[in-house]
Amino acid sequence: MFAAHHPAYDPNRPVGYWQLLKQNPRFRTLWIAQLISSGGDWFNSVALLGLVLQLTRSGLGASFVLLANSVPMFFLMPIAGPVADRFDRRTLMILANLFSAGVALLFILVKTEDMVWLLYVANVLLIVSASFFNPASSASIPNIVTRGELFAANALSGSSWGIMVMVGSALGGIVSTLLGRDLAFVINALSFLVSAGLIALIEVPSPKGTGKQITPVKDFIEGMRYLREYLPSMALVGIELGWGFGVGVVVLLSVLGTQIFHAGDAGIGILYAGRGLGVLIGPFVVPVLAGNDIKKLRHAVWLSFLSAGIGYVIVAYAGWIDTIWLAFLGMIVAHFGGGVAWAVGSILLQITTPDRLRGRVLSVNGGLGTLGAGISTLFFGLALQAGSSPMALAVVGAAIFAIYGVFWGLITAGGRFHISETTMVASEQRITRTQSAD
Repeated sequence: MFAAHHPAYDPNRPVGYWQLLKQNPRFRTLWIAQLISSGGDWFNSVALLGLVLQLTRSGLGASFVLLANSVPMFFLMPIAGPVADRFDRRTLMILANLFSAGVALLFILVKTEDMVWLLYVANVLLIVSASFFNPASSASIPNIVTRGELFAANALSGSSWGIMVMVGSALGGIVSTLLGRDLAFVINALSFLVSAGLIALIEVPSPKGTGKQITPVKDFIEGMRYLREYLPSMALVGIELGWGFGVGVVVLLSVLGTQIFHAGDAGIGILYAGRGLGVLIGPFVVPVLAGNDIKKLRHAVWLSFLSAGIGYVIVAYAGWIDTIWLAFLGMIVAHFGGGVAWAVGSILLQITTPDRLRGRVLSVNGGLGTLGAGISTLFFGLALQAGSSPMALAVVGAAIFAIYGVFWGLITAGGRFHISETTMVASEQRITRTQSAD
């Protein structure tokens, strides 16, 4: 299941982050490609949210942008997952990046309120592309790293998003404010081209079955059948879904940054930078506190939801006393929890899913997460449009995170959804039997 690409070390021995980057050039190149692409995404996002608020003068308009960032991925689940399992994953990632580079330039054309529709169309097209890129990228990681490198690899992959939410959104806000939004959109397009070029330089093994004809319904049902038969994996998918139910609260950030803290695009960038820093820290803390102990990892998940709740209470208080840097701190605390939840869920799903099904399962994981995020974003956007206080809504978001975290912790503590050393071992035995049958 796990690639053994270097004979000088035990593939099951855990390695550190710098050691992984030094000894595994394929993963290092893929990670740098992800880092560059994520940076462009956040240059784009800050400029896009600022432009929508300027043209529509509505928090609901910003929520539609975030909605467009989530809902398409849910509807593409039955197609994107099988494609990631049936086609060469490296080629799929390259094509997705090239398509995104072209789409990213469409934002430059929007100058008036009459053209706002193009923002939403282009945003949807970017997410369509990401719907194919993300499962292919995530499913490829266990094929280019060893078992011992897997935790570090996922932590670094999560960090690429977190680093660029922090750095990319902050720089994007500054560039957008000082040099104009069009430059931010161009930088995003260039980032996709550079990412595609880097991925083209590496070899990414594809699973058995690559090149076979896709039967979307049949292939998707096969992946869902696996989740139905192995309920601990269903519980792991529930991490993304639950996070999605609360994460629509981030629609408040554009309103808080511009209308509560009166800091313009730079204010949006500061708050998103706090979000990114929290996501960045989370995956690096998990192995220190929990290691490979499945029980501790399970506890880390539900505690991460409580961390999100605490963080958004801090954000609400910061809004009431008009202190943007306290809100920045609250975002770090909240999305530290998101980084932990993402890292644990991703790693355990990669371990427990056969390679030939991994793209489908990870696509379902991402799709359900975006469905929850879409519902949540629409709720918070409509509440803003109805005149609700952003600070009061931040408290509502905090409650959603905390309640779901307690619920998830209870259902996985025992019974059919139990996540433990025993259920993980059973899963790996299931994988071995499946691969032998193939």
